[in-house]
Amino acid sequence: QMFYFSIPQAPNSTTMKKVSGVLNVPTKPGAYPVIIMFRGFAPKETYESGIGTQPSAKVFAQNGFITLAADFLGYGESDNASTNGFEDRLQTYTTALTLLSSLPTLNTGLEASYSGKIKADISKIGIWGHSNGGQIALSTLAISGLPYPTVLWAPVSKSFPYSILYYTDESDDQGKALRRALANFEQDYDTEQFSPSNFYQWIKAPIEINQGAVDQEVPVWWSDDLVKTLKKDKVDVTYFTYPGADHNLQPNGWAGAIFRSLNFYQNYLFAK
Repeated sequence: QMFYFSIPQAPNSTTMKKVSGVLNVPTKPGAYPVIIMFRGFAPKETYESGIGTQPSAKVFAQNGFITLAADFLGYGESDNASTNGFEDRLQTYTTALTLLSSLPTLNTGLEASYSGKIKADISKIGIWGHSNGGQIALSTLAISGLPYPTVLWAPVSKSFPYSILYYTDESDDQGKALRRALANFEQDYDTEQFSPSNFYQWIKAPIEINQGAVDQEVPVWWSDDLVKTLKKDKVDVTYFTYPGADHNLQPNGWAGAIFRSLNFYQNYLFAK
């Protein structure tokens, strides 16, 4: 099922933009914990709502969780994103924070769709993020200081702008346009102030990380370093690696990762 919420077009702006997303709920009546899901990068040309989150979301919903996965601006049925690439990138964080802050209104929407049979227990919230969605999750946790139990799959965790320059060989122009835009950005801003890795010490949430050992998109050593940093900052972190598994935990890691993720959420969000 689709859901929608609004975010400001810019800080202090009264102009709002619509963001769409996918909602999954359990089949039986009840009040359930909520998992907010952040996907990784997806090409806009082939994107469909739910790409990157739906397989995991279905498992979570089947096991007693409500899931919400935002499409982000420019995707799905959302309004267009900014034409400025860096503003577009930064709006993913404001979108994530707005979605979290809007959760007190979730039951109003569920009431309209499910006549009170399905309710959200918004005192029990978790976060899930894969790839760039992992970076969004880490940034959201650092900015907000929220204690929401969080599972990360192959998270992008390195400093900005290295975390985007790493992928320039995948673009048709080998990253020339991105480097020009970055040079313009650096004329006005200090990139250190926009690097999530500088603020991981602000994180207050317990975290589980699942990482494929042969991942080519997020090298395993990125997550090795992330775990060391989080432990140094006294963040409660659990780390699992999967030999032979790629960026999507395939071909042999997905089942183990979803089992551990589910167990993590059950331990933190189900009533004792």
